Amino acid sequence: MGYFDIPPHVIDSDTEVPDGAAISYFNEYIAPHLGVAIMWDVKVNPPTRLMDQLRIGEKDGMIFLGKTEERTKYYHYPDPYLTIPETLAFLKDKSPGKIDDVTDLYGMTIGFLVGGRIPDALDDENIKYDLIAGKRLFERNVDKLLAGRIDAIYAPLSTALANIIDQKGVSDKIELIPMEFLDPVNIYTVFSKQTVKEQIINNYNNALSAALDEIEYLDYMEKYKSGRSN
Repeated sequence: MGYFDIPPHVIDSDTEVPDGAAISYFNEYIAPHLGVAIMWDVKVNPPTRLMDQLRIGEKDGMIFLGKTEERTKYYHYPDPYLTIPETLAFLKDKSPGKIDDVTDLYGMTIGFLVGGRIPDALDDENIKYDLIAGKRLFERNVDKLLAGRIDAIYAPLSTALANIIDQKGVSDKIELIPMEFLDPVNIYTVFSKQTVKEQIINNYNNALSAALDEIEYLDYMEKYKSGRSN
């Protein structure tokens, strides 16, 4: 199983044991119901590399990914374990206050990730996307926003971006604004169609259902963050 650095869900570690709320939730609440051994990568990898590895069958799965029609050609998508609103991050002194329509974003330069999912409603020639790859993706975009190099950060994973903003101590300078005209984004653990059979997906869905009956992922994530801060 692969993963990329996206705190608090996945956190780059100095050891060969992966960390983060999503990985801990999987290990503690999902894996016990699966009945199969899980072998995690010993280090984080960029999301584009992980997706390529799953596509050709070099890896069996990755812990954290959004859904696009193109990706469903190569990956099994079981049920999601996280649903969150689509948001944009702005400097508070330059914030539009609310976003009612995509036209409110015309003329802006928006930071995002190479290979990331951009909804059709935001894929507009009047919006410029500044895309970055590699590690510390959200942290680097926050730095660019603070430096005035971009107007906003597209944050479909608002929980991850909010975590970075808190860690950097800049919550007094940046605010997240939901885009109510967009459907919420679902996050999944995905599996390679090259190496994983459909029965494993059915088993995963049953395991996830049992896990969510014990504790919702968002509730677990808050407990995880609280435990790390103490």
